[in-house]
Amino acid sequence: MKRSLALTSLLLSVGLISTSARSAEEASADRVTGLNEIGIFSLSGVNGSPQDIERIVAFKADEHGASYYRIIQMRENTAEDHWNVKAIFYA
Repeated sequence: MKRSLALTSLLLSVGLISTSARSAEEASADRVTGLNEIGIFSLSGVNGSPQDIERIVAFKADEHGASYYRIIQMRENTAEDHWNVKAIFYA
């Protein structure tokens, strides 16, 4: 899984894939009331900026058929630019 996330991050960074056509949208906590939760997504130790991590989460939400996602935890590891993130995907 780490390898596929690294590849996704690389492809995003060089512009070979884009998240602009994604259908999943970030949603606030009050906006997801009544939506069906389809899963929780976690990743850790990924390099990049917070914006890179958000793009990866959005891309993964779209891959899983989610209409919305909400990042519930995002923290930087002790190593600079290594991130842990948890998100909930919604249908």
